[in-house]
Amino acid sequence: MKSKIQLLVMDLDGTLLDSSERISDATIQAIRQAKKLGVKTAIATGRVFSEAQFAIKTAGVEDYLIEMNGSKITDLWTQEVLYDQPMPSKLVEKIIDYLGEEYVYQLYTDQGVFCTEYSFPRLEIAGMSTHYLEMFGSKIQQTTLERLKTLRSYKFLVIEKDSTRLGRLVQNVMKIPELNCVNSLPNYHEIVLAGMDKRIALEKLSAVLAISPEHMLAIGDSGNDREMLNYVGTGVVLANGNQKLKEEIGIVFPSNDEDGVCHAIEAFILNKRG
Repeated sequence: MKSKIQLLVMDLDGTLLDSSERISDATIQAIRQAKKLGVKTAIATGRVFSEAQFAIKTAGVEDYLIEMNGSKITDLWTQEVLYDQPMPSKLVEKIIDYLGEEYVYQLYTDQGVFCTEYSFPRLEIAGMSTHYLEMFGSKIQQTTLERLKTLRSYKFLVIEKDSTRLGRLVQNVMKIPELNCVNSLPNYHEIVLAGMDKRIALEKLSAVLAISPEHMLAIGDSGNDREMLNYVGTGVVLANGNQKLKEEIGIVFPSNDEDGVCHAIEAFILNKRG
């Protein structure tokens, strides 16, 4: 039986990946079965390709990657870039001047992930995941503030635990009409172009594939998944997700440590209702 779902879209952190940055065998098998039914698969993440590559390979997601919160779409079969929207260089310079060496942050670029020589040794104490640092710390490129300003950049990831400092950051970022600030994980705050989100990328992909939103299943857990989950016909939040998001979307499945993605695929694609 052909599934009414034609495109399966999964967030990575807190969703497809468990708290140890792994993907369960049950979830891998569920994705494989969905693909056998002709369902196309996509990852929609705040990460860059180099950080998502291991999950793409492990999960067997072979069709599309939406990276850096919707800023870029790549056809994984052909490596063709279907959509690419970096930040204007003047805006990047303005953000860097504001963040300076007061905040710990990473800059996501077309050459990978960068941070300042000030930020790098402070990433873990600022609240960055130890699992992330173990896997990708060696790939983070350290450089100067001046060089950061020359890079083709897509988003800033600020790592901040202090609510007062965070409040000041968000308040100042939101004063700039061209920018938005979204929370992706505890302590993770992403500065992106206003209007740039995973929904925008799915709208682009919908046009390319001629698949309407009602035939899409999207699974996520955090604030940067909100627009995407509201856009698709079936949006699912995992139990570990943001409480306000769970209340807004209304469809909640088990956590990322309890095979939530697997259960959602079984329910909405494989028709294995519990």
